[in-house]
Amino acid sequence: ENLLVLTVATKQTEGFQRFRRSAQFFNYKVQVLGLDEEWQGGDDQQPAGGGQKVRLLKSALKQHGDKEDLIILFVESYDVLFASGPTELLKKFRQAKSKVVFSAENYIYPDRKLEAKYPQVRDGKRFLGSGGFIGYAPNLKKLVEEWKGEDDDSDQLFYTRIFLDPEKRESINISLDHRSRIFQNLNGALDEIVLKFENARVRARNLLYDTLPVVIHGNGPTKLQLNYLGNYIPQVWTFETGCTVCDEGLRSLSGFKDEALPMILIGIFIEQPTPFLSQFFLRLRNLRYPKQRIQLFIHNHEEHHLMEVDSFVEEHGTEYLAVKVIGPDDEVENAEARSLGMDLCRKDPDCDYYFSLDAEVVLKNKETLRILIEQNKLVIAPLVSRHEKLWSNFWGALSPDGYYARSEDYVDIVQRRRVGLWNVPYISSVYMVKGKALRSELEQGDLFHSGKLDADMALCHNIRSQ
Repeated sequence: ENLLVLTVATKQTEGFQRFRRSAQFFNYKVQVLGLDEEWQGGDDQQPAGGGQKVRLLKSALKQHGDKEDLIILFVESYDVLFASGPTELLKKFRQAKSKVVFSAENYIYPDRKLEAKYPQVRDGKRFLGSGGFIGYAPNLKKLVEEWKGEDDDSDQLFYTRIFLDPEKRESINISLDHRSRIFQNLNGALDEIVLKFENARVRARNLLYDTLPVVIHGNGPTKLQLNYLGNYIPQVWTFETGCTVCDEGLRSLSGFKDEALPMILIGIFIEQPTPFLSQFFLRLRNLRYPKQRIQLFIHNHEEHHLMEVDSFVEEHGTEYLAVKVIGPDDEVENAEARSLGMDLCRKDPDCDYYFSLDAEVVLKNKETLRILIEQNKLVIAPLVSRHEKLWSNFWGALSPDGYYARSEDYVDIVQRRRVGLWNVPYISSVYMVKGKALRSELEQGDLFHSGKLDADMALCHNIRSQ
């Protein structure tokens, strides 16, 4: 009863929905600050920022700040997960014997010059992290009462200076969670964390301190690792239950008349000589979805396949709502062609879904389009793999330079030993994107170029950063 979670979210992103789901799972009472307000607190690209969070917290504490026995947990939301419930959180907070406990990390930020002022610690992390802290309401009110900064000033620097002032530290009674008993910041700590499966629950275990943190924070450049942990924690997928979220937020298509079904634009890409292309077109025609709700965009890069493409369009083109073909003579390269296909959907307000399909993909399930639409995700790919090989159309992780890295669960997922819905950093060959996402979050025209990355890596990089 006497615990309140405060967080800041100006938009209800997918990250925010994941945070809220984990909070609801453990029955946390959450109050969201700043919803639908313009975010002025800077972005990931600039080093400091976040002052808007302090301003919103300060104003919320006008309402709560005088309640002596109220304990408030303040956390980020887009990149935070709960791994355990209020009972454990409060127990660990009380054991810390301070009135305010901040998360701790290995890196000092944003001002390295302050390092010498930090108290030495025998064991654990030395530096304050502002992404999570917990304390009694009156003490938190005292913590933020001096804030007079701008929205894009650094919240981290503000809290750091208070902590480094021995007088203020003592009068507010602040300590750091050195051993990650409550807060796990992932930045600089990825080697410390493993997944611990037990009794149909999943925890992140800190091997370095042998602790089970309650709040997991993917701060700095660790969002992908948080996505990976979020595939399991708190009970998203376990060995006992399998996937527990696969039926959430579905959009059922049963009962829809054909003419009322979502309109799909299928982009077909023949980028190299491909065996059995006539079989590919046969499987395309056999997909169970009304052809009058499908438009086709075909990019054929190969002279060799002109005849097969032409005969398919001649014999069956009229069955579809519309067909557009770009052939080898048009000299359009891979990335540009993919951009054109996506753009056709983006510019057509009636285009509900864009489905990109490479000609070497064999879709054995005739219900593929319906299944993917019913999942109701902004971007989703079916898993395709090579027979008896570990090759597939996804990566479970990225290396630091942005290329392939094998995640711990990759083999189990490819071999279908773990079946579920996986947040992954990279997909290729076949995927579906919501038209409304192309017209909002992904409206920047060309998603297939980024530095020296090839088209599919550039696409995934751009979608992740949006």
